[in-house]
Amino acid sequence: MRWARWVERFWSIAGAVSIRVKVMGIVIGLILTLGAAVTVLLHRGLTTTLERELEERGVAIAVNLASRSQEPVLTDSLITLYTLANETVRNNKGVLYVYVTDRHGQVLVHTFDRGIPEDLLTLPPITAGARHSVVQLHTETAVVQSISAPILSGRAGAVHVGISTSEMQAIIAGHIQRIVAITSAVLVLGGVLAFAVATILTRPLAQLAAAAEAVGRGDFTWRPPRWARDEIGRLGASFARMQERLAHFREELRRHDEARSRLLEQIITAQEEERRRIARELHDETGQSLTTLVVGLTTIAASGDLGAVRERARELRSVAARTLEEVHNLSRGLRPSVLDDLGLLAALERYLNEYGVSHGLAVDLHARGLDGQRLPGPVETAVYRIVQEALTNTAKHAHATAVSVLVERRDGSLHLIVEDDGRGFEVDGVLAAQDIDRRLGLHGMRERTALLGGSLTVESAPGHGTTIFVEVPLASARG
Repeated sequence: MRWARWVERFWSIAGAVSIRVKVMGIVIGLILTLGAAVTVLLHRGLTTTLERELEERGVAIAVNLASRSQEPVLTDSLITLYTLANETVRNNKGVLYVYVTDRHGQVLVHTFDRGIPEDLLTLPPITAGARHSVVQLHTETAVVQSISAPILSGRAGAVHVGISTSEMQAIIAGHIQRIVAITSAVLVLGGVLAFAVATILTRPLAQLAAAAEAVGRGDFTWRPPRWARDEIGRLGASFARMQERLAHFREELRRHDEARSRLLEQIITAQEEERRRIARELHDETGQSLTTLVVGLTTIAASGDLGAVRERARELRSVAARTLEEVHNLSRGLRPSVLDDLGLLAALERYLNEYGVSHGLAVDLHARGLDGQRLPGPVETAVYRIVQEALTNTAKHAHATAVSVLVERRDGSLHLIVEDDGRGFEVDGVLAAQDIDRRLGLHGMRERTALLGGSLTVESAPGHGTTIFVEVPLASARG
Protein backbone atom coordinates (compact mmCIF):
# COMPACT_ATOMS: atom_id res chain seq x y z
CA MET A 1 0.00 0.00 0.00
CA ARG A 2 2.85 2.36 0.82
CA TRP A 3 4.46 1.65 -2.56
CA ALA A 4 1.14 2.30 -4.26
CA ARG A 5 0.84 5.67 -2.51
CA TRP A 6 4.39 6.59 -3.47
CA VAL A 7 3.79 5.60 -7.10
CA GLU A 8 0.53 7.54 -7.17
CA ARG A 9 2.23 10.57 -5.66
CA PHE A 10 5.09 10.31 -8.17
CA TRP A 11 2.72 10.20 -11.14
CA SER A 12 0.67 13.07 -9.75
CA ILE A 13 3.83 15.19 -9.58
CA ALA A 14 5.15 13.98 -12.96
CA GLY A 15 1.80 14.56 -14.62
CA ALA A 16 1.63 18.15 -13.36
CA VAL A 17 4.66 19.34 -15.35
CA SER A 18 4.95 19.82 -19.08
CA ILE A 19 6.58 17.37 -21.49
CA ARG A 20 9.41 19.84 -22.05
CA VAL A 21 10.26 19.83 -18.33
CA LYS A 22 10.02 16.02 -18.29
CA VAL A 23 12.42 15.62 -21.24
CA MET A 24 14.92 18.13 -19.85
CA GLY A 25 14.66 16.56 -16.40
CA ILE A 26 15.36 13.09 -17.80
CA VAL A 27 18.38 14.26 -19.84
CA ILE A 28 19.85 16.35 -17.03
CA GLY A 29 19.23 13.57 -14.53
CA LEU A 30 20.98 11.03 -16.74
CA ILE A 31 23.98 13.34 -17.23
CA LEU A 32 24.28 14.04 -13.49
CA THR A 33 23.91 10.36 -12.65
CA LEU A 34 26.52 9.37 -15.22
CA GLY A 35 28.89 12.11 -14.02
CA ALA A 36 28.49 11.09 -10.39
CA ALA A 37 29.02 7.41 -11.23
CA VAL A 38 32.14 8.17 -13.27
CA THR A 39 33.48 10.42 -10.50
CA VAL A 40 33.00 7.76 -7.81
CA LEU A 41 34.47 4.98 -9.93
CA LEU A 42 37.45 7.10 -10.98
CA HIS A 43 38.11 8.23 -7.43
CA ARG A 44 38.09 4.66 -6.17
CA GLY A 45 40.18 3.36 -9.03
CA LEU A 46 42.76 6.12 -8.87
CA THR A 47 42.98 5.91 -5.10
CA THR A 48 43.60 2.17 -5.18
CA THR A 49 46.10 2.40 -8.04
CA LEU A 50 48.03 5.38 -6.70
CA GLU A 51 48.14 3.99 -3.16
CA ARG A 52 49.56 0.76 -4.52
CA GLU A 53 52.13 2.60 -6.62
CA LEU A 54 53.03 4.86 -3.71
CA GLU A 55 53.45 1.87 -1.44
CA GLU A 56 55.62 0.07 -3.99
CA ARG A 57 57.72 3.19 -4.42
CA GLY A 58 58.11 3.64 -0.65
CA VAL A 59 59.03 -0.03 -0.19
CA ALA A 60 61.66 0.27 -2.92
CA ILE A 61 63.12 3.37 -1.26
CA ALA A 62 63.11 1.77 2.19
CA VAL A 63 64.63 -1.53 1.00
CA ASN A 64 67.30 0.32 -0.96
CA LEU A 65 68.12 2.52 2.03
CA ALA A 66 68.22 -0.53 4.30
CA SER A 67 70.68 -2.23 1.98
CA ARG A 68 72.93 0.85 1.89
CA SER A 69 72.70 1.30 5.67
CA GLN A 70 74.09 -2.09 6.57
CA GLU A 71 77.77 -1.05 6.66
CA PRO A 72 77.30 2.28 8.50
CA VAL A 73 75.17 0.54 11.11
CA LEU A 74 77.67 -2.28 11.60
CA THR A 75 80.59 0.17 11.81
CA ASP A 76 78.66 2.67 13.95
CA SER A 77 79.27 5.37 11.32
CA LEU A 78 76.33 7.61 12.30
CA ILE A 79 77.55 10.48 10.15
CA THR A 80 77.45 8.32 7.05
CA LEU A 81 74.06 6.97 8.10
CA TYR A 82 72.74 10.48 8.68
CA THR A 83 74.03 11.56 5.29
CA LEU A 84 72.25 8.65 3.60
CA ALA A 85 69.00 9.54 5.38
CA ASN A 86 69.11 13.19 4.31
CA GLU A 87 70.06 12.31 0.74
CA THR A 88 67.06 9.98 0.61
CA VAL A 89 64.71 12.82 1.72
CA ARG A 90 66.24 15.29 -0.75
CA ASN A 91 66.36 12.97 -3.75
CA ASN A 92 62.89 11.39 -3.47
CA LYS A 93 59.87 13.61 -3.93
CA GLY A 94 57.17 13.08 -1.36
CA VAL A 95 59.48 11.55 1.28
CA LEU A 96 58.81 13.47 4.50
CA TYR A 97 61.21 11.80 6.89
CA VAL A 98 63.67 8.97 7.40
CA TYR A 99 64.87 7.50 10.65
CA VAL A 100 66.97 4.44 11.49
CA THR A 101 66.64 2.29 14.59
CA ASP A 102 68.90 -0.39 15.95
CA ARG A 103 67.85 -3.89 16.75
CA HIS A 104 66.53 -2.76 20.14
CA GLY A 105 64.32 -0.05 18.57
CA GLN A 106 66.53 2.84 19.62
CA VAL A 107 66.73 5.69 17.09
CA LEU A 108 70.21 6.04 15.60
CA VAL A 109 69.59 8.94 13.17
CA HIS A 110 66.57 10.89 11.88
CA THR A 111 65.80 13.80 9.60
CA PHE A 112 63.36 15.70 11.85
CA ASP A 113 64.31 19.24 12.76
CA ARG A 114 62.72 19.22 16.23
CA GLY A 115 63.15 15.65 17.23
CA ILE A 116 61.26 12.54 16.28
CA PRO A 117 57.54 12.50 17.16
CA GLU A 118 56.58 10.16 19.94
CA ASP A 119 53.81 8.55 17.79
CA LEU A 120 56.48 7.05 15.53
CA LEU A 121 58.23 5.44 18.46
CA THR A 122 55.06 3.53 19.37
CA LEU A 123 54.68 1.89 15.96
CA PRO A 124 54.71 -1.93 16.07
CA PRO A 125 58.00 -3.55 15.06
CA ILE A 126 58.50 -5.47 11.85
CA THR A 127 57.25 -9.01 12.04
CA ALA A 128 60.05 -11.52 12.06
CA GLY A 129 60.78 -12.77 8.59
CA ALA A 130 58.84 -9.95 6.87
CA ARG A 131 60.57 -8.00 4.12
CA HIS A 132 58.78 -4.77 5.05
CA SER A 133 55.74 -3.34 6.81
CA VAL A 134 53.43 -0.46 5.95
CA VAL A 135 51.43 1.61 8.43
CA GLN A 136 49.16 4.49 7.44
CA LEU A 137 49.33 7.53 9.69
CA HIS A 138 46.85 10.42 9.79
CA THR A 139 48.50 13.72 10.62
CA GLU A 140 47.12 17.23 10.76
CA THR A 141 48.49 18.11 7.33
CA ALA A 142 48.34 14.89 5.35
CA VAL A 143 48.00 11.13 5.35
CA VAL A 144 51.44 9.46 5.61
CA GLN A 145 52.48 5.95 4.73
CA SER A 146 55.19 4.86 7.17
CA ILE A 147 57.22 2.06 5.56
CA SER A 148 59.75 0.02 7.54
CA ALA A 149 62.43 -2.24 6.03
CA PRO A 150 64.74 -4.49 8.14
CA ILE A 151 68.54 -4.22 8.03
CA LEU A 152 70.15 -7.64 7.81
CA SER A 153 66.73 -9.26 8.43
CA GLY A 154 66.31 -7.11 11.52
CA ARG A 155 69.49 -8.19 13.24
CA ALA A 156 71.10 -4.79 12.68
CA GLY A 157 67.96 -2.66 13.04
CA ALA A 158 65.46 -1.13 10.61
CA VAL A 159 64.97 1.79 8.26
CA HIS A 160 61.72 3.81 8.47
CA VAL A 161 60.59 6.02 5.58
CA GLY A 162 57.53 8.30 5.67
CA ILE A 163 55.93 9.18 2.33
CA SER A 164 53.12 11.78 2.08
CA THR A 165 49.97 11.01 0.10
CA SER A 166 49.39 14.71 -0.63
CA GLU A 167 50.71 14.42 -4.15
CA MET A 168 48.50 11.41 -4.78
CA GLN A 169 45.48 13.30 -3.41
CA ALA A 170 46.38 16.28 -5.61
CA ILE A 171 46.46 14.04 -8.67
CA ILE A 172 43.09 12.55 -7.77
CA ALA A 173 41.62 15.99 -7.08
CA GLY A 174 42.88 17.21 -10.44
CA HIS A 175 41.21 14.33 -12.23
CA ILE A 176 37.99 14.89 -10.29
CA GLN A 177 38.04 18.58 -11.17
CA ARG A 178 38.45 17.74 -14.85
CA ILE A 179 35.58 15.26 -14.66
CA VAL A 180 33.40 17.87 -12.93
CA ALA A 181 34.32 20.41 -15.61
CA ILE A 182 33.56 17.94 -18.41
CA THR A 183 30.30 16.93 -16.70
CA SER A 184 29.33 20.60 -16.37
CA ALA A 185 30.06 21.22 -20.05
CA VAL A 186 28.11 18.11 -21.03
CA LEU A 187 25.32 19.21 -18.70
CA VAL A 188 25.06 22.58 -20.41
CA LEU A 189 25.22 21.00 -23.87
CA GLY A 190 22.73 18.31 -22.83
CA GLY A 191 20.39 20.94 -21.42
CA VAL A 192 20.49 22.86 -24.70
CA LEU A 193 19.94 19.68 -26.73
CA ALA A 194 17.20 18.56 -24.36
CA PHE A 195 15.48 21.92 -24.75
CA ALA A 196 15.74 21.65 -28.53
CA VAL A 197 14.45 18.06 -28.56
CA ALA A 198 11.66 18.97 -26.16
CA THR A 199 10.71 21.89 -28.39
CA ILE A 200 10.70 19.62 -31.44
CA LEU A 201 8.45 17.16 -29.60
CA THR A 202 6.14 19.58 -27.84
CA ARG A 203 5.59 22.03 -30.69
CA PRO A 204 3.48 19.67 -32.84
CA LEU A 205 1.79 18.31 -29.71
CA ALA A 206 0.85 21.84 -28.70
CA GLN A 207 -0.50 22.44 -32.21
CA LEU A 208 -2.50 19.20 -32.00
CA ALA A 209 -3.86 20.30 -28.62
CA ALA A 210 -4.87 23.64 -30.15
CA ALA A 211 -6.56 21.81 -33.02
CA ALA A 212 -8.40 19.54 -30.59
CA GLU A 213 -9.59 22.58 -28.63
CA ALA A 214 -10.75 24.15 -31.88
CA VAL A 215 -12.70 20.98 -32.71
CA GLY A 216 -14.17 21.06 -29.22
CA ARG A 217 -15.39 24.59 -29.94
CA GLY A 218 -16.92 23.39 -33.19
CA ASP A 219 -14.26 24.98 -35.44
CA PHE A 220 -13.21 22.44 -38.09
CA THR A 221 -11.35 24.92 -40.30
CA TRP A 222 -8.10 25.18 -38.27
CA ARG A 223 -5.43 22.72 -39.38
CA PRO A 224 -2.17 21.97 -37.54
CA PRO A 225 0.79 22.52 -39.91
CA ARG A 226 2.68 19.35 -40.77
CA TRP A 227 6.40 20.02 -40.48
CA ALA A 228 7.65 16.56 -39.52
CA ARG A 229 7.42 13.07 -40.99
CA ASP A 230 7.90 11.10 -37.77
CA GLU A 231 5.26 9.45 -35.60
CA ILE A 232 4.01 12.79 -34.31
CA GLY A 233 3.82 14.10 -37.88
CA ARG A 234 1.76 11.08 -38.91
CA LEU A 235 -0.42 11.63 -35.86
CA GLY A 236 -1.00 15.22 -36.97
CA ALA A 237 -1.86 14.06 -40.49
CA SER A 238 -4.30 11.49 -39.11
CA PHE A 239 -5.85 14.15 -36.90
CA ALA A 240 -6.22 16.46 -39.90
CA ARG A 241 -7.97 13.69 -41.86
CA MET A 242 -10.21 13.01 -38.88
CA GLN A 243 -10.97 16.73 -38.70
CA GLU A 244 -11.92 16.78 -42.37
CA ARG A 245 -14.21 13.77 -41.87
CA LEU A 246 -15.80 15.41 -38.83
CA ALA A 247 -16.36 18.58 -40.83
CA HIS A 248 -17.88 16.51 -43.63
CA PHE A 249 -20.08 14.59 -41.20
CA ARG A 250 -21.18 17.81 -39.55
CA GLU A 251 -22.07 19.29 -42.93
CA GLU A 252 -23.98 16.13 -43.82
CA LEU A 253 -25.74 16.26 -40.47
CA ARG A 254 -26.59 19.90 -41.04
CA ARG A 255 -28.00 19.05 -44.44
CA HIS A 256 -29.96 16.14 -43.03
CA ASP A 257 -31.32 18.30 -40.23
CA GLU A 258 -32.18 21.00 -42.73
CA ALA A 259 -33.87 18.47 -45.01
CA ARG A 260 -35.66 16.88 -42.06
CA SER A 261 -36.89 20.26 -40.88
CA ARG A 262 -38.04 21.12 -44.37
CA LEU A 263 -39.61 17.68 -44.70
CA LEU A 264 -41.43 18.14 -41.41
CA GLU A 265 -42.57 21.56 -42.57
CA GLN A 266 -43.73 20.04 -45.84
CA ILE A 267 -45.55 17.26 -43.99
CA ILE A 268 -47.32 19.77 -41.78
CA THR A 269 -48.15 21.90 -44.83
CA ALA A 270 -49.37 18.82 -46.68
CA GLN A 271 -51.52 17.88 -43.72
CA GLU A 272 -53.08 21.33 -43.64
CA GLU A 273 -53.58 21.29 -47.41
CA GLU A 274 -55.15 17.87 -47.20
CA ARG A 275 -57.46 19.02 -44.44
CA ARG A 276 -58.34 22.08 -46.47
CA ARG A 277 -59.01 19.93 -49.52
CA ILE A 278 -61.14 17.49 -47.54
CA ALA A 279 -63.07 20.34 -45.96
CA ARG A 280 -63.59 21.94 -49.38
CA GLU A 281 -64.71 18.68 -50.94
CA LEU A 282 -67.00 17.92 -48.03
CA HIS A 283 -68.49 21.41 -48.31
CA ASP A 284 -68.64 21.72 -52.09
CA GLU A 285 -69.37 18.17 -53.20
CA THR A 286 -70.65 16.07 -50.34
CA GLY A 287 -72.40 18.95 -48.63
CA GLN A 288 -74.21 20.01 -51.77
CA SER A 289 -75.22 16.45 -52.54
CA LEU A 290 -76.59 15.95 -49.05
CA THR A 291 -78.44 19.26 -49.32
CA THR A 292 -79.93 18.09 -52.59
CA LEU A 293 -81.02 14.87 -50.89
CA VAL A 294 -82.67 16.77 -48.06
CA VAL A 295 -84.50 19.14 -50.46
CA GLY A 296 -85.56 16.22 -52.65
CA LEU A 297 -86.87 14.22 -49.73
CA THR A 298 -88.80 17.29 -48.58
CA THR A 299 -90.30 17.65 -52.08
CA ILE A 300 -91.29 14.00 -52.13
CA ALA A 301 -92.93 14.33 -48.77
CA ALA A 302 -95.01 17.28 -50.01
CA SER A 303 -95.83 15.87 -53.43
CA GLY A 304 -99.02 13.92 -54.13
CA ASP A 305 -98.08 12.79 -57.65
CA LEU A 306 -96.79 9.21 -57.48
CA GLY A 307 -95.07 9.42 -60.88
CA ALA A 308 -93.25 12.62 -59.91
CA VAL A 309 -92.25 11.04 -56.62
CA ARG A 310 -90.76 8.03 -58.39
CA GLU A 311 -88.86 10.22 -60.84
CA ARG A 312 -87.57 12.37 -58.06
CA ALA A 313 -86.54 9.26 -56.07
CA ARG A 314 -84.48 7.99 -59.01
CA GLU A 315 -82.67 11.36 -59.17
CA LEU A 316 -82.02 11.27 -55.43
CA ARG A 317 -80.62 7.72 -55.67
CA SER A 318 -78.14 8.90 -58.30
CA VAL A 319 -77.14 11.79 -56.07
CA ALA A 320 -76.70 9.39 -53.10
CA ALA A 321 -74.57 6.99 -55.21
CA ARG A 322 -72.41 9.85 -56.44
CA THR A 323 -72.00 11.11 -52.88
CA LEU A 324 -71.04 7.64 -51.68
CA GLU A 325 -68.43 7.39 -54.46
CA GLU A 326 -67.01 10.79 -53.50
CA VAL A 327 -66.73 9.77 -49.85
CA HIS A 328 -65.11 6.46 -50.90
CA ASN A 329 -62.54 8.25 -53.10
CA LEU A 330 -61.85 10.72 -50.34
CA SER A 331 -61.30 7.89 -47.84
CA ARG A 332 -59.05 5.95 -50.22
CA GLY A 333 -56.98 9.07 -50.90
CA LEU A 334 -56.28 9.42 -47.19
CA ARG A 335 -55.33 5.76 -46.71
CA PRO A 336 -56.25 2.86 -48.97
CA SER A 337 -58.39 0.44 -47.01
CA VAL A 338 -57.04 -2.41 -49.11
CA LEU A 339 -53.64 -1.89 -47.39
CA ASP A 340 -55.22 -2.69 -44.04
CA ASP A 341 -57.61 -5.35 -45.33
CA LEU A 342 -55.57 -7.30 -47.89
CA GLY A 343 -51.97 -6.21 -47.32
CA LEU A 344 -49.11 -4.60 -49.21
CA LEU A 345 -49.23 -6.54 -52.48
CA ALA A 346 -52.91 -5.94 -53.09
CA ALA A 347 -52.53 -2.23 -52.29
CA LEU A 348 -49.51 -1.92 -54.61
CA GLU A 349 -51.31 -3.74 -57.45
CA ARG A 350 -54.26 -1.36 -57.25
CA TYR A 351 -52.08 1.72 -56.94
CA LEU A 352 -49.76 0.71 -59.81
CA ASN A 353 -52.73 -0.06 -62.09
CA GLU A 354 -54.26 3.34 -61.39
CA TYR A 355 -50.84 5.00 -61.76
CA GLY A 356 -50.18 3.33 -65.12
CA VAL A 357 -53.61 4.30 -66.46
CA SER A 358 -53.42 7.91 -65.24
CA HIS A 359 -49.86 8.52 -66.53
CA GLY A 360 -49.84 6.31 -69.60
CA LEU A 361 -46.90 4.17 -68.39
CA ALA A 362 -46.16 0.47 -68.60
CA VAL A 363 -46.02 -0.60 -64.94
CA ASP A 364 -45.31 -4.12 -63.66
CA LEU A 365 -45.07 -5.60 -60.18
CA HIS A 366 -43.03 -8.66 -59.14
CA ALA A 367 -43.26 -10.30 -55.72
CA ARG A 368 -41.05 -13.08 -54.33
CA GLY A 369 -40.89 -14.92 -51.05
CA LEU A 370 -44.06 -13.43 -49.54
CA ASP A 371 -46.31 -16.47 -50.10
CA GLY A 372 -49.42 -14.52 -49.15
CA GLN A 373 -47.98 -13.62 -45.72
CA ARG A 374 -48.65 -10.24 -44.18
CA LEU A 375 -45.77 -8.04 -43.16
CA PRO A 376 -45.55 -5.88 -40.01
CA GLY A 377 -47.81 -2.85 -40.29
CA PRO A 378 -45.04 -0.20 -40.16
CA VAL A 379 -43.16 -2.02 -42.93
CA GLU A 380 -46.19 -2.25 -45.22
CA THR A 381 -47.02 1.42 -44.69
CA ALA A 382 -43.41 2.59 -45.22
CA VAL A 383 -42.90 0.49 -48.38
CA TYR A 384 -46.24 1.65 -49.82
CA ARG A 385 -45.37 5.32 -49.19
CA ILE A 386 -41.83 4.86 -50.58
CA VAL A 387 -43.27 3.41 -53.80
CA GLN A 388 -45.73 6.33 -53.95
CA GLU A 389 -42.94 8.87 -53.50
CA ALA A 390 -40.69 7.13 -56.03
CA LEU A 391 -43.45 7.04 -58.67
CA THR A 392 -44.38 10.64 -57.90
CA ASN A 393 -40.78 11.68 -58.57
CA THR A 394 -40.82 9.60 -61.75
CA ALA A 395 -43.96 11.37 -62.94
CA LYS A 396 -42.53 14.82 -62.11
CA HIS A 397 -38.97 14.54 -63.38
CA ALA A 398 -38.08 11.27 -65.12
CA HIS A 399 -40.25 11.36 -68.31
CA ALA A 400 -40.16 7.57 -68.24
CA THR A 401 -42.13 5.13 -70.39
CA ALA A 402 -41.89 2.06 -68.11
CA VAL A 403 -41.61 1.43 -64.38
CA SER A 404 -40.82 -1.89 -62.67
CA VAL A 405 -41.36 -2.67 -58.97
CA LEU A 406 -39.87 -5.73 -57.24
CA VAL A 407 -40.78 -6.74 -53.67
CA GLU A 408 -38.83 -9.68 -52.24
CA ARG A 409 -38.56 -11.25 -48.80
CA ARG A 410 -35.09 -12.72 -48.37
CA ASP A 411 -32.63 -13.42 -45.51
CA GLY A 412 -34.91 -11.94 -42.85
CA SER A 413 -35.29 -8.66 -44.72
CA LEU A 414 -37.66 -7.09 -47.17
CA HIS A 415 -36.04 -5.88 -50.39
CA LEU A 416 -37.69 -3.29 -52.62
CA ILE A 417 -36.44 -2.23 -56.07
CA VAL A 418 -38.12 0.54 -58.07
CA GLU A 419 -36.65 1.04 -61.54
CA ASP A 420 -37.62 3.37 -64.38
CA ASP A 421 -36.21 4.08 -67.85
CA GLY A 422 -36.33 7.85 -67.47
CA ARG A 423 -33.68 10.45 -68.13
CA GLY A 424 -31.90 9.95 -64.75
CA PHE A 425 -29.91 12.50 -62.76
CA GLU A 426 -26.68 13.07 -60.81
CA VAL A 427 -27.42 11.68 -57.34
CA ASP A 428 -24.64 13.55 -55.51
CA GLY A 429 -25.56 16.77 -57.25
CA VAL A 430 -29.21 16.50 -56.24
CA LEU A 431 -28.35 15.59 -52.63
CA ALA A 432 -25.96 18.54 -52.39
CA ALA A 433 -28.23 20.98 -54.23
CA GLN A 434 -29.04 24.25 -52.52
CA ASP A 435 -32.61 23.91 -53.73
CA ILE A 436 -34.01 21.75 -50.94
CA ASP A 437 -37.21 20.99 -52.88
CA ARG A 438 -35.16 18.92 -55.36
CA ARG A 439 -33.93 16.54 -52.64
CA LEU A 440 -36.87 16.39 -50.27
CA GLY A 441 -38.30 13.34 -52.02
CA LEU A 442 -35.10 11.33 -51.60
CA HIS A 443 -34.68 12.47 -48.01
CA GLY A 444 -38.29 11.57 -47.25
CA MET A 445 -37.78 8.03 -48.52
CA ARG A 446 -34.52 7.75 -46.57
CA GLU A 447 -36.18 8.98 -43.40
CA ARG A 448 -38.94 6.38 -43.69
CA THR A 449 -36.35 3.66 -44.28
CA ALA A 450 -34.11 4.82 -41.43
CA LEU A 451 -37.03 4.75 -38.98
CA LEU A 452 -37.29 1.00 -39.63
CA GLY A 453 -33.54 0.47 -39.28
CA GLY A 454 -33.12 -0.11 -43.02
CA SER A 455 -31.06 1.38 -45.82
CA LEU A 456 -31.89 3.10 -49.11
CA THR A 457 -29.57 3.44 -52.09
CA VAL A 458 -30.19 5.44 -55.25
CA GLU A 459 -28.39 4.64 -58.50
CA SER A 460 -28.87 6.98 -61.40
CA ALA A 461 -27.01 8.73 -64.18
CA PRO A 462 -28.15 11.18 -66.85
CA GLY A 463 -29.72 9.21 -69.70
CA HIS A 464 -29.64 5.86 -67.90
CA GLY A 465 -32.76 5.89 -65.75
CA THR A 466 -33.05 5.57 -61.97
CA THR A 467 -33.06 2.57 -59.63
CA ILE A 468 -33.96 2.73 -55.95
CA PHE A 469 -32.84 -0.11 -53.64
CA VAL A 470 -34.46 -0.45 -50.21
CA GLU A 471 -33.67 -3.05 -47.56
CA VAL A 472 -35.66 -3.23 -44.34
CA PRO A 473 -34.88 -5.80 -41.60
CA LEU A 474 -38.05 -7.59 -40.58
CA ALA A 475 -36.70 -8.86 -37.27
CA SER A 476 -36.55 -5.34 -35.80
CA ALA A 477 -39.94 -4.27 -37.19
CA ARG A 478 -43.05 -4.46 -35.06
CA GLY A 479 -46.61 -4.60 -36.24
